[in-house]
Amino acid sequence: MSFEDRIRAIANDREHGSSVLVDRICAEFRALQSEENAEHRLRWAFHQLRQIDASMVVVHHLLDTLEPHVGSDFFAELAAYESRWQHIDQAIANKLLAHRDFSGNTVITHSHSGILARVIRLLAGRVKGLQVCQTRSEPGGEGELQYRELQKAGLDVRLVNDADLPELASETDTAFLGTDQYNNDYFVNKIGSRRIVESMQALGKPTFVLGDSRKKVEDLKFSTNLFEKTPFGAGVILVTESGFGH
Repeated sequence: MSFEDRIRAIANDREHGSSVLVDRICAEFRALQSEENAEHRLRWAFHQLRQIDASMVVVHHLLDTLEPHVGSDFFAELAAYESRWQHIDQAIANKLLAHRDFSGNTVITHSHSGILARVIRLLAGRVKGLQVCQTRSEPGGEGELQYRELQKAGLDVRLVNDADLPELASETDTAFLGTDQYNNDYFVNKIGSRRIVESMQALGKPTFVLGDSRKKVEDLKFSTNLFEKTPFGAGVILVTESGFGH
């Protein structure tokens, strides 16, 4: 598959979260470093990648940061960008573990988020008995992809149907959700997130929303056919590399 084919595949990806897409984009850009016609191919790639939904604010943060450097110090800026954001998952895991002991906990997860999956793997390596209930995440069913990734990583995980909520909430201790963007009042994630939050709230159980500071916006912009906004309310806790809250 050519560079162009891989960029088109990223632009059309509807299964992965923004952090996964950013990792893939950076890898494709790095691969052009030794090419003589890198500038032309990069400009073409930026044009293609701008088609990615506006809800993926981290993707557009990357594009906005790097595109002005095409043709000059692009690869130095790419390296600096990756260095700045590469340990987000470790920082979030550390914040969570300082806040709560997750030993023996059962966690509900939803959709497919690179940061969420990496944080859960880190937690599972540092506490005993962590179990995961991963929703299929309809429509689209991309939760099955995250289920297979967590299973391959050796986690105790089971795949559950979205329709089984809120009953599943009674069997779990907390929920972990990703987010593609947030402001002071709401976070945006895959459809079904609000139902999980409300189910956990009804039982007085917390939901941790895992993201990073790049995802904070003033005005939420997203496609309502796949995403929805959910209010930050009782027991809904935002966790970023900087800590808890907005």
